[in-house]
Amino acid sequence: MKTERLSILACLTIAGALAATALNANAVNLPPKEKFKLVVLTGQSNMAGRGKIDPSDNKAHPRVLMLNREGEWVPCVDPVHFDVNGSGVGPGKAFAEALADSDPSITVGLVPCAVGGSSIAVWEPGKEFQKGKTKWHPYDDMVARVKKAKESGTLTAILLHQGESDCMKRNGYLYQARFPAFVERMRRDIGAEGIPLIIGGLHTKTCAGWFGKILARTQQDTCEKLYGPGKYIPGKDWPLEADNVHYTGASQREFAKLYFDAYKDVAALLAKDPGYYKKAAENLPTIPDNCKIPADQMKSVPATLPEKVEKYVFPKGRPQ
Repeated sequence: MKTERLSILACLTIAGALAATALNANAVNLPPKEKFKLVVLTGQSNMAGRGKIDPSDNKAHPRVLMLNREGEWVPCVDPVHFDVNGSGVGPGKAFAEALADSDPSITVGLVPCAVGGSSIAVWEPGKEFQKGKTKWHPYDDMVARVKKAKESGTLTAILLHQGESDCMKRNGYLYQARFPAFVERMRRDIGAEGIPLIIGGLHTKTCAGWFGKILARTQQDTCEKLYGPGKYIPGKDWPLEADNVHYTGASQREFAKLYFDAYKDVAALLAKDPGYYKKAAENLPTIPDNCKIPADQMKSVPATLPEKVEKYVFPKGRPQ
């Protein structure tokens, strides 16, 4: 009986040691806060990523982490996002690896916040969005996750790809008010004053024509003039998956290079003049007369907009 008890005790001890070893294997050591550079990924499915994952190429970089669904820092491998089952390759991982390789003293932490299929109208406080069997609160979830991440690191960049759900008459005109208002609110609520915002343009196959041009101009005006610092990357006609909507994994890695180049450009401007973007905002752009919001859609414009957005959308005053 005594021998039997010792054997059980030995087994429990070994099992405990193995569990501790497994736990330690998954644990990550976070660097000092100032050396842990946070990158927020936001928008819809082409930021979340739907590209096919190549297991042979899906290895974790020793200095790139991601915030998982449970709010824990884990080694970064695709899929970074979890908005749908079967999420795939987006631009986040490749961008983070390029940023980490540019400075051996830092670790990069990705904060995934994108939700596939989400129009800009649901990126407002309190708005709910049904995706599959899950009810998301895209804006509120993003703010909560970024605040959680900032407990450990320093906000460094925001990457955004959004608009496929708005590239139509029903939403396109209103985008000119909703998108800059979203960016103004986001910067304020996550404490992102002076943080580079890099926006990737839409593929011409999924967002061509009149409203594609409206969205592109609005995104560029917003991140480069109204609420900088930032840079807009025109959409590329790179290969798409079979659904003709989502970039392939290879296309996403190419896009990541452009995101990183744009980030470096903005960082260089900030290093030269930390307030350069405030000067750019002194001469506010305005939307062209031929793009003004139709009278029948005015009821959908928020009653109050940030002062810059009001002047941008209604340069001659809000119509009565």
